Amino acid sequence: MLYNASMIKKLILSFFLIILVQLSFVKSVDRTSSEQLDKAFTRSVTVFAIARSLNGLISVLQGTEVYATPAGVGVNFAVGQIVDPMNDMVERFSWVMLMSSVSLGVQEILLHFGQSPMVEFFLAVSVLVLLGMIWIPRLWHKQSFNLVFKAFIVFGFLRFLVPLIVLLNEGIYTYTLHDRYESAKASLETAHLQTENIVQQVRKAEIRHESSWFDTLDITQKVENFKMKMQGLWEALKHKFNSAIEYILVLISIFIVQSVLLPLFFLWLFMKLFRSFMQSDIAAIFEEYLMPTHLKR
Repeated sequence: MLYNASMIKKLILSFFLIILVQLSFVKSVDRTSSEQLDKAFTRSVTVFAIARSLNGLISVLQGTEVYATPAGVGVNFAVGQIVDPMNDMVERFSWVMLMSSVSLGVQEILLHFGQSPMVEFFLAVSVLVLLGMIWIPRLWHKQSFNLVFKAFIVFGFLRFLVPLIVLLNEGIYTYTLHDRYESAKASLETAHLQTENIVQQVRKAEIRHESSWFDTLDITQKVENFKMKMQGLWEALKHKFNSAIEYILVLISIFIVQSVLLPLFFLWLFMKLFRSFMQSDIAAIFEEYLMPTHLKR
């Protein structure tokens, strides 16, 4: 009875090892993981392009100064003063995007390395040796079994770790972060378009008023109207930049969580599991639970 029970356990273990080797040659999971990484890259590039466009508008504003002196009356609006907080935020966002891109690039490299024929070959060889030791009693050697099993764990982690991390990470993004990302991205795009329109109005106001006031009679009223209009544009710019900063902060948190924190957390979790396997006496566990008593050495 004990012999039959150990035989069933060995069959289950053997089946698991064979299935794992078969899965290592299945490319559908790898393609899915690669597609998810490409989507993450696309999100990163799309949002970064919007932020860089805002940075371009900031550069235009920093070089813009609305200045007019009709009949000796001076009016000076240094528009660039209001863009410094936004400029600083875009610079920080650039660093986050760089960090995110590096993380995604490292994952892509490790994904392709795990798919290499060398890893698949050594994984298959280690499984064949393990199966031989399990089913052929004269090949059983405790220290060799531990060594081969740990090699199998190493190649198994190399083959399956990154795809699992990518799929888990993308699953969390889909169910928890996707809606916030889409909302923040759409709002940032809208803020960019509205800011671009305001910047065009500012530049048109600068050109028009510098060239047309000297022939007007009601100078004081024109100056006051101009000041009110520019003050309104000033406040609109401040409002749009503050809104854009809020959306960028949301996107920064999303990219940090998805591209940095979650991969590091999953890597730490899997490395803890990996270390526990590497420190365990697998052969002793196998002898205790899977081998018949009369075959134990």
